[in-house]
Amino acid sequence: MSKSWGVDIGGTTTVVGLLEDSLFTTRAVLPTNPNEPPEMLLQRIMDVIRANGSRPDSIGIGAAGFVDRHAGVLRRSPNLPLMNGFPLREILGRMAECIVIMENDCNAFAIGALHTGEIPQHGIHLVVTLGTGIGGSIISDGNIIYGEGAAGEFGHMTVKADGIECPCGNRGCWECYASARSLQRYFGSSGNGKIMEPKLLAESAREGDRKAIAAFRQFGEWVGIGLSNLAWCFNPSSILLGGGLSGTFDLFSRTAEVEYSDRCHSPWRVRVLPLCSEAGAHGAAVAGAGAQG
Repeated sequence: MSKSWGVDIGGTTTVVGLLEDSLFTTRAVLPTNPNEPPEMLLQRIMDVIRANGSRPDSIGIGAAGFVDRHAGVLRRSPNLPLMNGFPLREILGRMAECIVIMENDCNAFAIGALHTGEIPQHGIHLVVTLGTGIGGSIISDGNIIYGEGAAGEFGHMTVKADGIECPCGNRGCWECYASARSLQRYFGSSGNGKIMEPKLLAESAREGDRKAIAAFRQFGEWVGIGLSNLAWCFNPSSILLGGGLSGTFDLFSRTAEVEYSDRCHSPWRVRVLPLCSEAGAHGAAVAGAGAQG
């Protein structure tokens, strides 16, 4: 029985799961500490794998940032700076003694959605993940378009020429205005001076908190601006949203659609993929299993 492990390394959490005969199960959700050496996270991943039996046949990694798939290196990750240039594939392959492949985390998410049939096999479809940052994937007739290796980094397209400086080195990046951090910035601090987590902000907005509602409205405007740019460039059959903030679509969709429709002529073909915290790890495992042959 083939055993392919999938690992989704996000800016906040790392999901580890196992794919056996097309059945994927999550085995652990680990905190991602951006301030710890990458070797420590890899060791915790290996502890999970070893606690679940025999040596794996393959491991797929989805990582947040600019991934060099051929070298197996995370070249630059605005949210995981200590992993910049770190040879994840080589070191994890040595530890696990198996095939290891790497994907950008959004591409891994898209591979998982393709595997489960959530993304159609025909036409051009864009996947946009809204969370700590913004990820993207370009899918044409069931295949991911990589360009020279890093196509789909939608979060780092410029939406404001003189905008906020981004950790990637650019300024005015879309994810500076339509990510979890920007949503928190629009809301400001709560009464006790603490920054509210997006989940709590969503709860407040649904309960009628005007300040939270206004934050989501502003967030939605920037989502709509970015999506309209993508529609002009790709004229896609659909735009599919994923990531943690896609679960708040009801709070920003109307504002986003108005902004989108004011800026481009393409129909609003935007929908949310079913929320599933394991989708990225699942897709990474699928990609790993494909590398076995």
